[in-house]
Amino acid sequence: MVTTPAEGIHQVRGAGRRAAHVQDTRRALLDTARELFAEHGFQGTRTEEVVQRAGLTRGALYHHFRDKEDLFRAVFEEVEAEVDQSLWRRSSDRPVNAWALFRANSEVYLDAASTNRAYRQIVLIDGPAVLGQKHWAERGEGPTQKIVEYLREAVAEGVLEPQPVEPLAHLLSALGVGSAMYVTYAEDPVAARREISECYERFLSGLGVHETPSPEPSHPNANRTTTKGH
Repeated sequence: MVTTPAEGIHQVRGAGRRAAHVQDTRRALLDTARELFAEHGFQGTRTEEVVQRAGLTRGALYHHFRDKEDLFRAVFEEVEAEVDQSLWRRSSDRPVNAWALFRANSEVYLDAASTNRAYRQIVLIDGPAVLGQKHWAERGEGPTQKIVEYLREAVAEGVLEPQPVEPLAHLLSALGVGSAMYVTYAEDPVAARREISECYERFLSGLGVHETPSPEPSHPNANRTTTKGH
């Protein structure tokens, strides 16, 4: 059977509409689940409530996700990626010194823990329990290795006194996680974030940090990508 040009165009358009519908359905499930997970937590969210609020069927949910945990993982990855996208990055023309980048990015995570309800509930509170400690440990390897890079560059730039950077990176990574958790479980996350920052400053001041002419991250030559708050 020969397909006419008009029939071919119609088939292509139909396939495009179906693909768009599939993507719209997945997006509706993710957005709705995000709201519910952030509001009620993983345990307090039922899949029936997700599909009802999204105006979809259970079949649509299980077409895209194996189960509630699979749906949670997808939401977790999106929320985490949004915060990661807001991290400071080196400018192409006048790079910020490595120590200033490390400090600024530590603040990004504390800001998220204190003001981003979805990040606080989904990533920090429910993430370890739902996805398991193995996943959480593997997740932490990436940030720790990035801290190693920051420290090595800071020593090379003369901003940080020479010292063993790998154990220090693991210590700073644990300190960052502990600080975020303190903020997350506090009755007043904003006040807790202010308190933990004061302690953090005192700790870091003992590492042998020197003044440097490199600009701070607030300088217009330091690029930062921001995301909308949730």
